[in-house]
Amino acid sequence: MKTITVWMFAMACLWCAFDGCRGTLLTTACMKFEEDYNFKEDKYVGTWYEVRRLGESEASPHEDCVVMNYRLGDQGSFTILQSYQVGDDGTPIYRSGRAEPKVYQEARIPKFLERFNTTNPADPDISIDIVATDYISYAIVYSCTSINSTHYAELSWVLSRQPALAKNVVELVNLFLEARFTREDQKWRATQQTADFCKPSLVEVADKHSAGVRAFASVSFVLFGILLAQMFQ
Repeated sequence: MKTITVWMFAMACLWCAFDGCRGTLLTTACMKFEEDYNFKEDKYVGTWYEVRRLGESEASPHEDCVVMNYRLGDQGSFTILQSYQVGDDGTPIYRSGRAEPKVYQEARIPKFLERFNTTNPADPDISIDIVATDYISYAIVYSCTSINSTHYAELSWVLSRQPALAKNVVELVNLFLEARFTREDQKWRATQQTADFCKPSLVEVADKHSAGVRAFASVSFVLFGILLAQMFQ
């Protein structure tokens, strides 16, 4: 048992090197969701705030103030701008990425392969399933990505169109999570989104001043400069 525990810890450390250890759990089997709905890509675009994250240790540095802006690309893909903040004295850290749809014959929910900017082409794509959403207030996203022949890296997030979910939406989300995320290790952490903690993010500008592609492109250009500066610090 001790050998297995040490081996699983080593695998978790290896995955952290790839994914930044953002709330990753190790599991031997991915969850299966029976939801069945027609995903509308055009309704999913815009700004989303992360309000909960699965499985993050209270002792680790946290990525808080996570905000993402999705823009619809070609063939059902998304271009993503994201920012997050580490600590109340931190400043927004930016990254960009892309989510490409993946099609499985038996898939009932929308599935994507998500990849953020990285200097290492060997870094893995992350499997993303949008297991529930009403487009206007909340979305629940699940990720389960193979890391070897027996284990998967499991992550999940609750997203909101506002920095906090409305009370009636919280109740709906809780019912969904409690019915499906039942393992003992599947604990949720609230992501900080309060105005006194989070610094203003340029990602929000992409939505609040979205006068079409031109506005999004101008913000993307600014963020590209910030990303370059962060890479060479």
